[in-house]
Amino acid sequence: MKRFTALLMSMLLFTHTVCCANRYINMTLTYDYQKHNYNAEEVFTAVDGVKLTGLAMPPIILNDYTLVPAREVFEKLGAKVEWKKDIEQVFVTYGNTLVIIPINSENAYVNGQVKKMDTKAMIINNKTMIPLRFVSTALGFKIEWDSNTRVANIITKDIALTTVQTTVTTEQTTETTTAMLTTKAEVTTEAQPVTSANNEYIWYDYDNDALYVKNTGIALSDISEQDDYNEGKYIITINKKLQTSNTAFTPDSDYVESCTVSVGNKTTITFNENRIMAMDISNVNGYICFKSIPPKSKYDKIVIIDAGHGGSQPGALGNDIIEKDITLAMANSVKSKLDSDGRVKCYMTRPDDRDVGLEERAEMAHDIGGDMFISIHINSVENNTEANGTETYSLYPNDLGNGLTSYAVAEEMLDRLITNLGTNNRKVKSNTYVVLKTNKIPAALCEIGFLTNENDAEIMKNGVDKVGQAIFDGIIDLFNKYPSVR
Repeated sequence: MKRFTALLMSMLLFTHTVCCANRYINMTLTYDYQKHNYNAEEVFTAVDGVKLTGLAMPPIILNDYTLVPAREVFEKLGAKVEWKKDIEQVFVTYGNTLVIIPINSENAYVNGQVKKMDTKAMIINNKTMIPLRFVSTALGFKIEWDSNTRVANIITKDIALTTVQTTVTTEQTTETTTAMLTTKAEVTTEAQPVTSANNEYIWYDYDNDALYVKNTGIALSDISEQDDYNEGKYIITINKKLQTSNTAFTPDSDYVESCTVSVGNKTTITFNENRIMAMDISNVNGYICFKSIPPKSKYDKIVIIDAGHGGSQPGALGNDIIEKDITLAMANSVKSKLDSDGRVKCYMTRPDDRDVGLEERAEMAHDIGGDMFISIHINSVENNTEANGTETYSLYPNDLGNGLTSYAVAEEMLDRLITNLGTNNRKVKSNTYVVLKTNKIPAALCEIGFLTNENDAEIMKNGVDKVGQAIFDGIIDLFNKYPSVR
């Protein structure tokens, strides 16, 4: 009887132990463009001992760290959670603490200071999952883990934002203000030196190629841009002195090799480019964010204008015309009209009299991600002053998916040039010119006229603006017929 009783108690104890164990969950997780089987003991998140239920995505443990859905968990704590889709970052704000968590990066930013996380934030099953312990402690909360119940408990009680007295000195008066305690000193009227890659006033997000400048009353109208892409620079001027000293950053990213900040009566930020880029400027949680982006992400329509020859390559000569000079004048006329119109972003392979390699011109078009490429040249023929007229060239279709081909560009340019200049129609032709053969976007080469023919030479010398107008009109018409694909 005693043996039976002992056996029964043993069975009851075993049954009780099994009943108290958490269940295993088996689900498919989709991340990094792949599906993964997840089979693990259930884990829970609680706030001050109260379990969070009904979450669209349950907490999971990957690589021994707990990931939780950002918005559902941290909004329960009174934090503000924002998902920045364009830069794939989560912004979590609580009091005066801002935590920025880039997706698929081990670096996060707490009030501008870079912090290394134990595990990456990820997009899993279309939900933004972020490291529970890192973000909680960064916001000032405590975490308790119960290995028996598998509950990660976020403790918020008795944790309050602390106020401190800070003194702001001006030329006229000294006044004491109460401010929320942050991880850095409050702003004073004196310039603050930048001592590291991250600072309360200006810092660089290396993972997402973005510079953050604290918005101390800066309006977007105070900011001007200079896209000096031919010199490999993008220059930002802020019509205000920032509370920071001269400094430099070296992200050496896809777009930005280095970035320098020069402070005077105005603040100049120079991005030294690894490749041609555009700039997205926005207000983000009290900061002005300068993010380098591909040109095609900013501009709906892009054309590359190529002024033939240049530098040590003068091109054809005759009848008081130097090809490299007049093609540049014509290209500048096109760009000026496009810039004034504003509907099409125009890049030039050369802005002045400089050497630019033939392959480099086509590579530039591909690097930018343009919609069409137009090269301007002047024709000539030795010992034949009778040859005259306008002809254009195309080679490969290079259709980017909207139906626009190189031939369509060449045909449109020819029609417009003949109409404006009254020159002889020498038709659209094909040739393996380097800028056509190596180009990956719809490309045409225009031979405006023959400088060896006196009549053509006179038309071209007096018709630079007519050429500019013809090419401008053709570009606008082509974009109306073939909207760009983005």
